[in-house]
Amino acid sequence: MNLNINSHADDIYLQKVNKYLCTTKIRHPMTVEQTKAWLKQFSPGPEKTLALLILRYLIYRTISQLDSSFKQALKAAATSFIPPGFVREDIDWRDVLNGKVAGLDFYYGPPKQEFSRPGKSGEIVSRQLKFCDLSSKFKLEYPDQFTALKPNERYLLIDDGSFTGEQLIGFIQTSGQFLLQGNQSSIVVGLAHESAIKALADAYPTIPLFCGEKITHQGCFEVASKNWIEDGLWTYTGIAPLDQYMEIVDKAKFADKLPLGYGNWGCMVAYEHGVPDNSLQLLWDRSARWNPLFVR
Repeated sequence: MNLNINSHADDIYLQKVNKYLCTTKIRHPMTVEQTKAWLKQFSPGPEKTLALLILRYLIYRTISQLDSSFKQALKAAATSFIPPGFVREDIDWRDVLNGKVAGLDFYYGPPKQEFSRPGKSGEIVSRQLKFCDLSSKFKLEYPDQFTALKPNERYLLIDDGSFTGEQLIGFIQTSGQFLLQGNQSSIVVGLAHESAIKALADAYPTIPLFCGEKITHQGCFEVASKNWIEDGLWTYTGIAPLDQYMEIVDKAKFADKLPLGYGNWGCMVAYEHGVPDNSLQLLWDRSARWNPLFVR
């Protein structure tokens, strides 16, 4: 294998970047020690460089950052429901959700049944809604409580993120048919992959999706790894980053074969409260030979 003489220097630079991102709390509560433990599983050379590049280009969102993204999505959704004849610039979006505009009543809920286990995602969404300072008029009602919406009622199906759209599509099909009536509902998420946005629009064109941040294929592993080669960040000519990654996954011997995560998008995304299984398998899965960087 041909190695560029600058590869070691590049690794040192990437290690410094990783340390900076952790010690400055940009990726709170990730620690340098946490990343070092994960990095020890990679052999020196192309494996270690690959791991450092994944850390460098990881899209990591803290609770406060998710709060901000979700707030933007909620604001856009609320504004979209302002009826014709009203001057949008004169109306606070919170007043819309709080039932102070046109006699509309708003309800929200996660893609879960009332008696299902809430999970971390539901807890995060509840926190985000409190962060937005909304009144009790904006009511939590699980989707299974509805069979139809009254003319003055609106419903927001909310979640922290969507990467393939399959979970939301399946949930609406089985438990959210009422969302299809008229133009009285929308989906609100903090983050959404462009593929999920398209899949949901194709499946349910009458239910708009609002997200605070969009993840594109440019930020996912396969495209990013090609850019690393073009930009000179990957200095090994004997093996491509994708091939190197697949070799490491093979050695990890995971029970399920999901090297690029569920949906095969190769997302490099993690939250303070966890990591979606749409992200790279090396980030979240565990085996007798592998310890993940994040706990699901």
